[in-house]
Amino acid sequence: MKCLRCLRESADVVAKAPDGSGAWEVYYCTECNYSWRNNETEEISVLEKRDAWGQLDKVDFNQMRVNVYRAMKKPV
Repeated sequence: MKCLRCLRESADVVAKAPDGSGAWEVYYCTECNYSWRNNETEEISVLEKRDAWGQLDKVDFNQMRVNVYRAMKKPV
């Protein structure tokens, strides 16, 4: 499933309504750690209506991880 935030095919269903009604599902992206429900408002669930500041589709996660690792290794 495609993540709403990073637009990568790295999201999966991680929870469903416990009563079996199908009222909601929760999705989680393993790439950018974003989670959302299937019943979110259109401002969240429709890409064209989302605020651009919340999108991570142009982020190079591999480079970000390298930078975080380097920052963690530097003595304070």
